[in-house]
Amino acid sequence: MTATVDTQQKAFSEIAREATRAEHEAAENETFIGQLMSGKRSEADYWRLLSQYLPIYAALDEAMDRATESGGSIVERFHDPRFSRTAAIRADFAASGAPIDPPLPVTERYARRILEAEPAALLAHHYLRYLGDLSGGQAIGALVARHYGIPKGQLAMWDFSDIESPKRIKDAYRIQLDTLTDPAQQEEFLAEARAGYLLAGELFNALA
Repeated sequence: MTATVDTQQKAFSEIAREATRAEHEAAENETFIGQLMSGKRSEADYWRLLSQYLPIYAALDEAMDRATESGGSIVERFHDPRFSRTAAIRADFAASGAPIDPPLPVTERYARRILEAEPAALLAHHYLRYLGDLSGGQAIGALVARHYGIPKGQLAMWDFSDIESPKRIKDAYRIQLDTLTDPAQQEEFLAEARAGYLLAGELFNALA
């Protein structure tokens, strides 16, 4: 079911949060990620997760760079090189010596979907992944360090220390998102955001 976009009453960033809440919560409540964050899995499971994140973030970083270089895309004003996580993930694997697992079928579908996304859909993936990393992702980094003894030097994935105020960045991002006023682009964004959360949940389920 497609949510009704009422730009007269609410900011689009608020609409996006509300319209995707069910899918977001469903992904967060998947058994694998819940067990990982509560210390009921293992360090190896964390590296299994990061192995799957690598092609997803590589696809997202590539797609964002490509869209920005071509110019004229709505994603251009959201692009911030400090968000990019591909190099950070690779650095974590290099520091840890952990093996990088091959991508699962759901990971391959997820990455391909990002690479093939139209601008509004690509922005939805950007919004889900990077604002998530600046929010709940910080808890993931802290919890895996606590539960599995992973040192700070192997947690670059969650290190945004080059961003002075993540809250200010997130607030500015949402304000920028509110400028997305085209109804067709809004609906495309919402549909893809839901799909992104469903894929994240499917990935967690596959890892379980």
